[in-house]
Amino acid sequence: MMRKQIQLSVTVMIVFTVTLLSARPAPGGELTVNDFCFSGPLGSAGAVIEQVGVNHFKVTLGNAPGHTDWPNKLNFKILRNARGYRLRLDVDFHGGDRYSFNEYFQSWSYDGKNWQPIEWEHGPNVDLQSDALLFPEFEQDVVYVGTQVPLSYQQIMEMAAAWKTNPKVQVHTIGVSLGGLPIYRIEITNPESTVPRGARWVHWFANQHPGEHNSQWRMVGMINWLLSDAGADACSRAIWHFILCTSSDAPSNGWYRTNAQGWDMNRSYFPKGSDMAAQPREAWVVQSDLERLMQSDAPVTTVWAVHTWSGNVDVMICGTGPEFGTQCGSWEDLRDVMERMDTDDLVRPLNDRRESPGNATQFNYGPHAQFGITSFLCEGGGGLFTKEDNLKSGVVLAKALTAFYTGTRSSTK
Repeated sequence: MMRKQIQLSVTVMIVFTVTLLSARPAPGGELTVNDFCFSGPLGSAGAVIEQVGVNHFKVTLGNAPGHTDWPNKLNFKILRNARGYRLRLDVDFHGGDRYSFNEYFQSWSYDGKNWQPIEWEHGPNVDLQSDALLFPEFEQDVVYVGTQVPLSYQQIMEMAAAWKTNPKVQVHTIGVSLGGLPIYRIEITNPESTVPRGARWVHWFANQHPGEHNSQWRMVGMINWLLSDAGADACSRAIWHFILCTSSDAPSNGWYRTNAQGWDMNRSYFPKGSDMAAQPREAWVVQSDLERLMQSDAPVTTVWAVHTWSGNVDVMICGTGPEFGTQCGSWEDLRDVMERMDTDDLVRPLNDRRESPGNATQFNYGPHAQFGITSFLCEGGGGLFTKEDNLKSGVVLAKALTAFYTGTRSSTK
């Protein structure tokens, strides 16, 4: 259902204090408010910082557009002077407890690429409105902090440019966000395959909630595997589509679930057909592109809505297409294949959600309601604290789909 947005004049604030415990004097001097930056590729819109004491700061974070009870995520950069200090962040949020700022772990980094996980002192099961982060002593002056294993839109652009040099990859710009940023669909298949395009299985993956970065790394892991020697057969027998971030404007603002219009991006599918006037911009771009694919010479076989929640990766089948029980086995067969591939215990057993598919405005079920194709909700992964484990979880899924579909396929779909 389309959420009616209500403009409120109340400003909800998340307040946390930053206390720096000095192990030794930092060569660059004490931190000041000018050393903290809440803008840039990973940011938090509306954040305000003030100094209340020596190496002691108070930060007020903004809220998601149109949702005063949805906190923006904690993303910032210390520009200088962090070396030699241990950092404690005491966090408070009093805008409601529907979504919490401490639902998932944070990460910190010296270069914005190699991340170390750091967990909240208490977590949401203890307190949804107050918590703290206790950092180790920093060894460098510049420090990045973000939610889950962060991934900025700029990094997605960089990876897309690198992947594009591979002849198996096409990077399609399917539209632009409200902020004017391109929305990419990355297509991977072997153009020299002897299997006709119309006879290949087609798998489509998209991330709807832009702050669920672990799910994005899951797709990056799939892409890297497909482009490796191990994924050569998968690229010859199937076509793979990936939309790593539906809401391109979000990472720089710290919006966890929304676009600039305040829409929950996984409550924005129109099963009766895309509607440019009624849908949020980015959802319309993605759905109308999917509709074009369904009318192409290689229509989509499976749709995956890719998300994060606590624990291991959690895959649910929401609707089965005509290939199940005919050209392929049962959903239980897919479950068994997935478990065999999961040698590192990163993915929970596939479970059947077809009896309670949920609202058709969700991307995990809406495409099945519209087209009758197989649809999945790919949740979880919030318990995977490193980029490496998230990448490996994607490899499990890519291997399982390849084994299940190409291992039982006939010469045509």
